[in-house]
Order: sequence, then C-alpha cells, then structure tokens
Amino acid sequence: MLISTRRIRGINLASSVPTQERSVYLKYLAGRILTQRFLEQFFVLATTSLVANLWLLTPISPYQTPQSQVAKAQGSFQIRTNQWVRVDNVTGNVVYRSPNNRLTRTARVGDRLQNANDEISVGTGSSATLSVDTGVGTIYVAENTTIRVNSFRIAADNGRITNLLIPRGKARLQIRRFTNRGSQLNIRTPSGISGVRGTEFVVIARLNGNTVLTTLEGNVASSAQNRTEMVRSGFQNLTVLGQPPSKPVPIQDDPSFRYVIEKQSSIAGRSISLIGYTNPFNTVKVDGLEQSLDRNGKFLLQLPAPSNLRVNVQVETPQGKVQNYEIPIL
Repeated sequence: MLISTRRIRGINLASSVPTQERSVYLKYLAGRILTQRFLEQFFVLATTSLVANLWLLTPISPYQTPQSQVAKAQGSFQIRTNQWVRVDNVTGNVVYRSPNNRLTRTARVGDRLQNANDEISVGTGSSATLSVDTGVGTIYVAENTTIRVNSFRIAADNGRITNLLIPRGKARLQIRRFTNRGSQLNIRTPSGISGVRGTEFVVIARLNGNTVLTTLEGNVASSAQNRTEMVRSGFQNLTVLGQPPSKPVPIQDDPSFRYVIEKQSSIAGRSISLIGYTNPFNTVKVDGLEQSLDRNGKFLLQLPAPSNLRVNVQVETPQGKVQNYEIPIL
C-alpha cells in the first residue's frame, strides 16, 4: 500500500515506505523531539538556578550595605554612602567642579562635594569654608588652594571614613573627636597622608610637592614611604616628596628672612641671583610668586638684568603671621 508524502519537522517520508516501518520511524522521531525539548528546558532551569545560587553565596563586604551589594550584582561597583563636604562660605574667586556631573561653575553656599573627584579651587585673594558631614568638623581653605574628594567609605563599625586630597595650597582643619573607633579623616598631599581623629591642624602642599604639617591641638599621624610620625600639639614636621616624614620639631612662628644678592658678569651678559633663607616651614613669595624651599628653608631666584631696583618678599608662617620685606637689588 502506498501512502502520500508528509513533512514531519522538515523530513519527507516517501510514499514508498511500508506502513510498519513508517510507524516505527515516527515513534523514533517523536522520542527524539521530546528528548531534545526536555534537555533544552533542563539546561535553562539549571543555568538560572546556578546563577541565583552564586549570587546568594557571594559574601558581603563589611564596607558594603545590602543595597550596594545589589548594585554590584547589577554591574555597578561604586559604593554610595550618605557622606559629603559642604561649602559654607565663599569669598572672591572660588570654582566648584563635579566631573561625574560634567559641571564647572562658580561655587555657591550649599554646594556639596559628594562624589570622587568633586573639588573646589580657591583663587588668589580668595577663601572658602567647608564643613564635613554630621558635624565632623570645619575646613578653612586659603587662597590658591584646591581640595578634592578622593573617596568616602563606611568602616566595619559603621564609622565614616573621609579621604580628601590637597594637591596644592593650604588649609586649616578643626575636627572633633569621633565617636566611632573606625571613623577617620585623611588628607592626602603629593608627598604623604595626614590622618586625624579629632584635632586642629594646618596642612600646606607646596608647589614642589613637599608638605608642611603643623598641629595646633591633638595629634596628627604624618605618613609617607612606609613610615609614620605622630605630630602632637605644638609641633610640626616636613615631608619632602619621595622621602619619609621628618621628625616633629616645636612650632616656631617666626617669619624672619635673610638673603644674599649675587651679581655676575660674563660674555653672555650680567646675571643677578637672590638667595633667601627662612624657616623651612614658612611660605615665601617674591613679587607674588611662591618660591620652592629646600628642607633647610633656602631658595635661589634668578633675576633678569637689568632688573627692578627692588623686589618684594613676603614670608608667611603656617599659623598665618606675615612679614613683608623690600629687598634692594641695584
């Protein structure tokens, strides 16, 4: 007996196939189809279960909240905490930058630095006052200073860790004593880190990368190159870029200044050099330009010839005492 041609999942059965053989062949095909579908469903269920179990077994870091762990599972590794540094006062030219928000504008009272790399830059003759969240303390930012958020973290005991960066400039900080042992406020400069838990101190990041730390109250840990010096109240130290911090010495609020004028003549012409000496913790400006001091407080400035009859030298101590000198050149 002949049967008509039929298509089963894309396979043609010729009418010449006997009925008994056709029945066996159809049962074979049906079995294969059912087996294939079962394996497909099993693979989907197994994969889903495996992913779910792996997610549940992933340990939660002590620095992450459950919400941040969910964000991590969704592809975000940034830990968001309710921490910030707020602008409380601005005088003169102060700029607020938030790279994450692609925002640069004049700083306003109430602005918050709450993301990594948020910063304010204070211009010449200007100043700003910042407060750290939950009344941790106050930061007084001097002219020609940039202060930037490095990171915010939560400690294992729910203490707040605030990491700030001062790449250049000067700031005075008044930080209250923390209630949580894990709470910290760290100020990083190009040459080291100053860590505090309740104190008042001044930090200066020089143009050459050196850092001056002056502790007015409490204790500050000054760290660099795998060494830490504890700078207690009434002491200060210097950290030269690439070197460990110096031993603390008593504060000397002394803006005194000595100098030597050297004049030389050669075939190329005349040259004039101003060699100055002061306390290495002081800041020196010549005609408004900051000078780089070595660890002994010495600087060398080449002056053009012919030069002005006089130059103005300003010496400022970390505590803010200022002395001006009019230096005759010719």
